[in-house]
Amino acid sequence: MAKQPSVLWAQRETFLYVTIEVDEAKVDDLKAEPSKLHFAGSSKTDKYETTLEFFEEIDPESVKRIDTNTRVVELTIQKKEPKWWPRLLKEKGKVHWLKVDFSKWKDEDDEEADDFGGMDAGMGGAMGGGGGMGNGFDLSQYMSQLNPGGGGADFDGLDDEDDMPELEDNEEEEEGKVETKA
Repeated sequence: MAKQPSVLWAQRETFLYVTIEVDEAKVDDLKAEPSKLHFAGSSKTDKYETTLEFFEEIDPESVKRIDTNTRVVELTIQKKEPKWWPRLLKEKGKVHWLKVDFSKWKDEDDEEADDFGGMDAGMGGAMGGGGGMGNGFDLSQYMSQLNPGGGGADFDGLDDEDDMPELEDNEEEEEGKVETKA
């Protein structure tokens, strides 16, 4: 019996990114229809299969596999009509094997700052260069710049006590302000 692979997804107004996570995948069947995508494949030890029934229609002829590595099957798929989908699948509800791919995700209001220039531009900034939730900020790159020797930011030289100003003991002043009325 085939296992359900983990699937990651992200979108732009005109296309989808779909990543099927199968280690060292051998694709046995990849078939696209206007409203669904079927994948069957295998790894060294297991067989995997999934069918995605999309929220809206796609262009079946546009499905392209991105050859980045053998760990996963990365696809770009053109939407039939350019518009933002509220979810990937037709059916509402959460499924445990489907997750948002935040490394490729862009919000609808970030589209004008799209650094891909469309699907044919390749993965551009999405793969670590400028991707990451659409704002162009890459935390791992930022942290490596803080400490070029590796290991992230170096906080060893900081001592909280050295950075804090001395607080004066104002007990005498406070005692003088308290007056008793007779």
